[in-house]
Amino acid sequence: MPPRLPSLFQGHASATSVKSERYLTTLGAPAAARFKAQPRRAATNQPDDSGWSENVESPRINEEHAAIKFGTVQLFVVVYLQKLALGPLSFQISLPIVIMAGHIGFMLITGRMRFAPLRLGCYMLFAGSCLLSQAVSGASVSIPSIVELLLIYSFWTVTWFVSESAYRLLLKRFVGMMIIPALIVFVQFFYQKITGLSDPISMNRLLPKSVLLQHYFYDAHYPWNSTFQRPNGFFFLEPSVVSLFAASAAIIEMTYFKRTRYALLMIAATAFSMGGTGLTMLLIASPFLLARQPLPVFLLIGATALIALLTALALDVPLPLLSRVGELHHASSSAGGRIWLPAENFVKLLSDPSYFLTGTGAGSTTASLGNPWPVVKLMNEYGLLTTILYVALYLMVISRSYNLPLAVALSVIFHFTGGYLLGGTTVQFIAIIFCMIVPLSREGLGLTSSSTRSSRQPAMLAGARALDKQPYLP
Repeated sequence: MPPRLPSLFQGHASATSVKSERYLTTLGAPAAARFKAQPRRAATNQPDDSGWSENVESPRINEEHAAIKFGTVQLFVVVYLQKLALGPLSFQISLPIVIMAGHIGFMLITGRMRFAPLRLGCYMLFAGSCLLSQAVSGASVSIPSIVELLLIYSFWTVTWFVSESAYRLLLKRFVGMMIIPALIVFVQFFYQKITGLSDPISMNRLLPKSVLLQHYFYDAHYPWNSTFQRPNGFFFLEPSVVSLFAASAAIIEMTYFKRTRYALLMIAATAFSMGGTGLTMLLIASPFLLARQPLPVFLLIGATALIALLTALALDVPLPLLSRVGELHHASSSAGGRIWLPAENFVKLLSDPSYFLTGTGAGSTTASLGNPWPVVKLMNEYGLLTTILYVALYLMVISRSYNLPLAVALSVIFHFTGGYLLGGTTVQFIAIIFCMIVPLSREGLGLTSSSTRSSRQPAMLAGARALDKQPYLP
């Protein structure tokens, strides 16, 4: 029996080595070459001068592999399954929300994902304030509304630290996922323009209404009395949502990878979706993106954009973004309902002391508030105190030193252009990109953000810092 023990250990080491090799392959040849080139050290549980330990190489690689797999699965679900729902039409719940809740629960139970103490504490205060305001107000409460609110924002309390290169790999996979929807946008747009017929690729014709998430404009005609439908990329809830995701992919591509063909593809998909949401995001992010470019490139891009705009105006090409600007002062218009009415009601609610602790009750917001911003809906239904705690939680999630152009663009769109508070798709996307999967080198190695640590984690963190000094993603 004793002679068999070494072979068993060798078999385990061999299996671990195979997993490590596969993970390094996903990160690219430069990563594998540099990792293999490191001198081998004697096995030990203590880090050496560089903070690296032989015994923690494989665990760290395995943890990052699991984190990337988690992020990839959730991004796939959010992109491709966002139209699907469970339950009867009277009480539907988004399938991606159910999948994310279950996946997070499993990762927490297995100890791979951890709570971020500050965010968890702020969330608990936010949840407590929500429940307290409903109990004190005595108003009728929509149970589904408050359950959905507390569930989707609980996703912002967990975190998983990875290396910078692993985070970049996740972002690269998201850009890759958006290629198919981007191509579908082109097909939907040009087929309708050439033939004069309606959208040829519609999920409404393939699946029964009972499995599709309701209360979204799947078929958004432009103009409203025409047969032309703004492209929605087939998988997305609305044209505005596909434009948001395409613009996010374009911003990520220009921030991290700078591959011209992919950036142009995503920008074009944003434009041909005819969604003002994505175009607005690109405009907001452009100063941050252009500031990183040399002056000649900055001037060239600016001149090209100006020429394109003037050409479109001269040819009378319909530009939804500009039409929205002209609608701002009309309360019955889309732009007025998204911006003017919510802004007006925000000032009214803020100046009303009766809305400090309580509101009118969960789910009580009516069309008189327009398409209310998250802070307007929260203040109207839960009160100012709950709204302040929500803002604090959001700032903890989004205030990062990485992905700044996307963070600014998403924040403006999310809070000041419509009713995104219970928009699970956007909330989940923000969670994955900004707080669930966090690059170690950008977060002070996460020493203040994880609630539990294994005995090997200090060595793993130090090793991650040593590897992240040089980017090894192609």
